[in-house]
Amino acid sequence: MRAVAVHRFGESPRLVDLPEPHAGPGEVLVGLQFASINPVDWAAAAGALTGFTKNRFPLILGFDGTGRIEAIGAGVQRFAVGDLVHGQFWGDVLAFGTYAERLTIVEEPAFGALQKVPDGVDPRLAAALPTAGMTADGALEQLDLRAGQSLLILGATGGVGVLATQLAAQAGLSVIATARADAHEQIRRLGAADTVDYGTQPVDDQLASIAPGGVHGVLDLVGGAESLAVAVRHLRDGGRAVSIASGVSEELAAEQRITAVNYVLDDKPARLRRVSARLAAGRLDIPIGREVALDQAPEAVAAAQRGGARGKTVIRISDSAG
Repeated sequence: MRAVAVHRFGESPRLVDLPEPHAGPGEVLVGLQFASINPVDWAAAAGALTGFTKNRFPLILGFDGTGRIEAIGAGVQRFAVGDLVHGQFWGDVLAFGTYAERLTIVEEPAFGALQKVPDGVDPRLAAALPTAGMTADGALEQLDLRAGQSLLILGATGGVGVLATQLAAQAGLSVIATARADAHEQIRRLGAADTVDYGTQPVDDQLASIAPGGVHGVLDLVGGAESLAVAVRHLRDGGRAVSIASGVSEELAAEQRITAVNYVLDDKPARLRRVSARLAAGRLDIPIGREVALDQAPEAVAAAQRGGARGKTVIRISDSAG
C-alpha cells in the first residue's frame, strides 16, 4: 500500500510502498478516505513524542482521518465491517498513521479517540475535525470563562483557531482575534467581535484601543514568548491565559496576578463526541484551505510547517473518495 512515512527521526516524509496491514485481536482495519494535517504530525516525525509514546519504523505520519472499516479482529464489539469512522488514530505505538491507504488501530485507542462518523457529516470535515476540535474544546474549558466576558485568541486563522473562535462566540464570549488583514472578514464571520492585525500595527496599541479595561482570558495557539507576553499585559487581574503551544514559561506560570497554564489535550473520546455533535448539527464551519492527493502530502506538510495556515489542509487518500 502507499503511505507517507519516515524511516528515522528528522527525515523528510516521503511516499513509500509498504506491506498491507491486517487486523489483529481487538483491532479494526480501516480503508482511509481522508486525512488532515496537524502540527503533532511533524512533531511525531521529528521524535518529539519519544518518551511519551513508543515508536516503530517506518513511521507513517498522520493522526486524524476518516475511513471505512474493512475488517475486524477477534473481540471487537464497538464497530462492524462497513462502518464509516473518524477520530484521532493514536495507539500505544506510533507506526500506522492516517497518511496511508489503510491502517489498523484498536477499537479504543490508547492515546486517541475513535467513533462512527455522525449521519450527514462530510467525510472531509470529519477528517479535519478531531485534533483541532478537541483541542479548542479543551482549551476553552480550561479558561473557564462566562458569557459576556472577553477572550483574546492569538493565532485565530489555523485549524484550532477557527474552531475556538466559533465555540467561544457560541458560548457568549466576546472574541478578539489576531489575524492578518486579509483574514479579518473570515474570522469575523466565524464569530469574532474584533480583530487585531499583527502585521501592520503594534498589537499592544490595538489591544489598548479595543479593550481599554483589559480582557478576561487569553488563548495562545502560537507559542511565541513575545506575543504571549504582550497579550498577558492586557489580562485583567485574576484573568486566565491558556497555551496549547507550550508558550507559558515557568516564570509566567508563577505570576500571582493571573493564572497561566499550558494545556495538554485530555478526555479525548468525550471531546470528540461533543464537537462532532456540533458539526453534525451545523453549528461548526471548518474552512478547508487546501485539499491535496496522497502523493502531494510531503509538500503539504512542509508548507504547513512554514505557517500562515488558513483553516485545515485535507489529504485525499482514495481517488474514489467522495
